[in-house]
Amino acid sequence: MMEFSLFYNLPVWVAGLMCIAILAVSLEFGFRVGLKRREHWKDADSGGGAVVLTSMFAVMGLVLAFTYASGVSRYDARKSAVTLEANALGTAFHRADLVAEPGRTELKAILLGYARSRVFELGTIRSEEDRKQVLKSTLEELAKIWPATKRVVDQGKAGPIEASLVAAINDVLDAHTIRLAAAIDKLPRVIMWMLVFISSASLAVAGYNAGIQGRMSRWRMSAFVLVLTFLITVVLDFDRPNDGFVTVSNLSIHSVIKDMETDLMLSN
Repeated sequence: MMEFSLFYNLPVWVAGLMCIAILAVSLEFGFRVGLKRREHWKDADSGGGAVVLTSMFAVMGLVLAFTYASGVSRYDARKSAVTLEANALGTAFHRADLVAEPGRTELKAILLGYARSRVFELGTIRSEEDRKQVLKSTLEELAKIWPATKRVVDQGKAGPIEASLVAAINDVLDAHTIRLAAAIDKLPRVIMWMLVFISSASLAVAGYNAGIQGRMSRWRMSAFVLVLTFLITVVLDFDRPNDGFVTVSNLSIHSVIKDMETDLMLSN
C-alpha cells in the first residue's frame, strides 16, 4: 500500500500546494467531462447529480470533521505529555536534594543532561533519520538515570526519602514513555487517503454538474478549493509537532532546565 509519508516529510507549504493541485485538477477534470456530456442531459439534476453531490459533500464534511477533531485530540495529548514530563523532571531533581553526597550532584547533573535532550528545536526533525538520531541521543541520557539512582539508594539505609526519590525517578521514566507514545501517534494513513480521495471526488462531481450547466463560477470554486486545502493542511500539520505551523511548545521543559542550571550553579 502506498504510504502517505511523503506529505509528512515535505515542508507544510509544499504539502499545501500539492493539495491545491490535486483538488484543482479534480475540479477541472469534472468540469470538462461535464461539458462533453452536456448534450445528454437537460439540466444538472438529470440522473440525480445534485443528490450525489450533496451526499458526497456530506460524507466529506463528516470525514473532515473526524480527522480535524482527532488531530486536535492528538495535539492536546502531546502538550499534556510535555507538561507531565517537565513536572516529573522538576520533582525528581528537587527530591534528589534530599539524599546525601556522594551521588546527589551526579544524579542531578544526569537529570539536567536528560532534560536538555528532551528539548527539540523547531524544524530540526524532518526525516525518519533525524527522528532516530534524536531518539538515540535521548535514550543514551535516559539510560544513565537509573544506575545513578541505584548508586544513591545503595550508599545508605533505604528509607522514606530514598523511596520518594525512586518514585519520582519512576515518574520520569514513565513520562518518557507517555511522550514517546504521543509523538508517534498519528492519523492512520488510510484515513488521510480517504479524506483526499473523497475531497477530490466531491470536487470532480461539482465540476461535472457545473459542466452540464455549461458554466462555473471559477472564483467561488477557487475559494472553496483554497479553504478545503487549508483545512486538509492543518490536519496534516497536527501530526508535525516539531515542524510546521501548529507546534508543541517546549517552554515548560525550558523553565525546568533553567531552574536546574541555577540550582547546580549555586551549589558549586
